[in-house]
Amino acid sequence: MERRSFAVIAVAAGLAMGLFGTLLFFDHAIGVSFPLFILLSVGLVLFLARPAGQTIYWRNLWPLLPLIFLAVMVAVRDDELIMTINIIAVLTLGAVGLYYLAVARPLDTESVGGYTTALMETGFMLLPNALIEGAHAWSWLREKRHQRGGVLAAVIRGGIFALPIVLVFAVLLGSADAVFANYVNQAFEGVRRALGLEYLDDTIGHLLFTASLATVVTGSLGFGLIRRPEAEPMTTAVPETPETDDAEDQAVLADHKPKSKPGFKLSMVESGIIMGSVVALFGAFVAIQFAYFFGGERTIEVGNITYAQYARRGFFELVAVSVLTLGLSLILDHVSVRQGKRENMIFRVLALLIVGLTSIMLVSASQRMWLYEEAFGFTQLRVYTHVFMLWLAVLFGFYVLAVFRLRLNIFTLGLVLSTIGYVGTLNLMNVDRYIADRNIARYHDGQELDIAFLNILSADAVPAVIPLWQESKPDTVVNTWAGQWLARQLSLLDRQVKGDGQFAFSFNVSRVTAWAELDRLRRQLPQYDASIYWGQNGYSRSSIEAQPDYQSGWETAATAAPRGE
Repeated sequence: MERRSFAVIAVAAGLAMGLFGTLLFFDHAIGVSFPLFILLSVGLVLFLARPAGQTIYWRNLWPLLPLIFLAVMVAVRDDELIMTINIIAVLTLGAVGLYYLAVARPLDTESVGGYTTALMETGFMLLPNALIEGAHAWSWLREKRHQRGGVLAAVIRGGIFALPIVLVFAVLLGSADAVFANYVNQAFEGVRRALGLEYLDDTIGHLLFTASLATVVTGSLGFGLIRRPEAEPMTTAVPETPETDDAEDQAVLADHKPKSKPGFKLSMVESGIIMGSVVALFGAFVAIQFAYFFGGERTIEVGNITYAQYARRGFFELVAVSVLTLGLSLILDHVSVRQGKRENMIFRVLALLIVGLTSIMLVSASQRMWLYEEAFGFTQLRVYTHVFMLWLAVLFGFYVLAVFRLRLNIFTLGLVLSTIGYVGTLNLMNVDRYIADRNIARYHDGQELDIAFLNILSADAVPAVIPLWQESKPDTVVNTWAGQWLARQLSLLDRQVKGDGQFAFSFNVSRVTAWAELDRLRRQLPQYDASIYWGQNGYSRSSIEAQPDYQSGWETAATAAPRGE
C-alpha cells in the first residue's frame, strides 16, 4: 500500500476509534467498555500490519496474553485501586508490545534498558507520529482532489471539513434556541437511548476527549506499523567470550550478545569481602530468628518487649533489606571481574548463600506480617506487601538463574514476569473480598473489627458483609454498621447498574453480582442514614454485641488499639 494511502486509513481509523471511545468512556463508568476498546485497538494494529507492509514478529507478541487478562479484569473487579493498577499495566504492556512489534530482537531477551527505552520512545513518539500521519493524509487528499475521478477523496475531504463545522453550529444554535436543541436531541433519540450520550452536553469536552483518543490511536498505528527501526536480526550465534566471564558461562547462552564491560570494576577479592560480610551479618540474623522467632522462644531479654511485640515488628524493614540485597547482588554481578572457574565458583557460592539467607528473612517477614494482620486486622497495604514478598522470592530465583548465566537477560525477563504475576495475583484473590472475609473472621474470634477501614471497601466485599449483617444481633454496633454499609452500597449500585440511562457497556461483574444479591434483600435492609454510616469510624469488639445502644457502644469501641499501618 502506498505510504499516503495508509496514512488516510490510519487517520480515519483513529477518528473512528476516538468517536467510539468517547461513546464508551465519556461520563460513563468503566466496565466491559475497557476490554472492548483494548481488544479492538489490538485487532486494528494486527489487521493493518499487512497492508502497511510491516513484518510481525510473533515471538514478541506474548505480552498480549497478560494484557488481555488484565483488561478483562477491569470489567470484573470494582476495587478502584486494582482497576487503576490494571489500566496502567495494560497501557504499559501495550506500549512495550507496540514497540517490539516491528523490532526483530527477541523481546524476552531484552535488558531493563531496552524495556525502558521502549516505554519512553513509545510514549513520546505517539503525538509526532499522529501529526506525521495527518500530514501525509492531508497531502493525499489534496492530490486526489485535483485528479479526475477523485469523487471518494472529495467525499472524505468534505466530510472531514463538514463534521466539526456542523457540530460547532449545532452547539451554538442549540444554546440559542431550546426548541431547536430539543429537535436535535430527538433526532438522535435512538442512539442516545442505546448509548446513553447527550450530544449537546459538554460538547467541548467530547471533542477534546475524541481528539485525544484519535491522536493516540493514529500515533500508535504510525509508530507501530510505519516505523522501520534498524534492529538486530534474531540469531542463535554464540559471541566471542568477554574477558570478564568464564567461557563455559557463555556457551550456554542463546540469542546472545556480548556482556558489556562496566566502567567501574571490582576484583573478586573486593567483591568477595563485600559478599562475605553480608553473608556473615545475615547468618547472625537468621540464627537469632531460629532461636527466638521460628523456635518460639518466649523470653526476650531486650528491653521490656513481649514475644508478640517482637514477632510483629520489622516486616517492612526486612522487605527493604531484601530489595536492597537484590540490588546489591545485581550490581556486584555486573562489576565483578571473575577470572577462571575458581573465581566464578566462589562468586556463585556466595551469591547462593545470600539468596538462601535472604529467603529465610523473607519467610520471617511473611510470618511477621501474618501475625501483625491477625493482631490488628487486614488492610490493602498489608495484603499488597504480603503478596509482594512472595513474588520477590520468585524474583530471587531468577537472580540465581542469572548468576549461572542460564539465559541472556533472564533476570530482566523474571522482573517482567514477576510484576505481571504480582498484579495478576491481586486480581485473582479479590483483595477487598479477602480483606472483609479475614477481618470478619477475626471479629468472630473475639478480635477488633476495623469498621472505619471496612467503610472504604468496594462492592467486591458485599458477599462477605451480608452474612455478618444477617448473623449479628439486631440493634448492635456491628449489625447497625453492616446494615447501613449494605444499604449505602445498594443505593450506589442502583444508580450504577439500574439507574436512568444506564450505559450497557459500563457492565461490571462485581457490581452486577453485588446488586443482584442486595436487591433480593431490599425489603429487609434498613433505610440508609448518612449520619449513622459516617459516624461510625472506630473499632468494635465482640463484647460490644451485648450493648443495646450502639451509639454509646461506639464510644467504647473508639478506645480500642490503633490500626497501625
